[in-house]
Amino acid sequence: MKVGEIMARNVKTVHHKTPIRALWKVIMDERVNSVPVVDEKEMLVGIISKQDMLEALYPDYRDVTEDFFSIADFEDIEKRITEMGDKPVRDIMRSRVIFTREDTPIMRALSRMLVRRLNQMPVLSYEDTIIGLITKGDIFKALVRHHLLRKGRNRPEPSSRKALKRRH
Repeated sequence: MKVGEIMARNVKTVHHKTPIRALWKVIMDERVNSVPVVDEKEMLVGIISKQDMLEALYPDYRDVTEDFFSIADFEDIEKRITEMGDKPVRDIMRSRVIFTREDTPIMRALSRMLVRRLNQMPVLSYEDTIIGLITKGDIFKALVRHHLLRKGRNRPEPSSRKALKRRH
């Protein structure tokens, strides 16, 4: 099976100049964990996840450990949410994006996700525009449908299996 056979094709993207506040709304409305970021030509320039946004809120490790005996003011961290809202997505997006193509075998895409510890990957055309998104869940479902459920069709009906069990 190829990525193009099972990927989601209606992918919500955001422009790199989009305010982070608008990105939060997209993530909440679309119920996704990350959103690909594109430029004016719809070319993929980055990706941003909930994790990236949360990490941007949290102080740098050095800030916390400079004064070992002081406790970080977590209310100040929450105030960063308001400050961050007007910044453009490009300020905190990841610009190095691991992607795949629609003609990639799904097991190769899965391997890439496992090695890179990704839950999903954008699917790009050979013109480098985003045409889809594939998740580990998509691959899991495809494998179950193709290998397990297909083989399961040859099994006897439930009532027949009960009869077989009683005989043995």
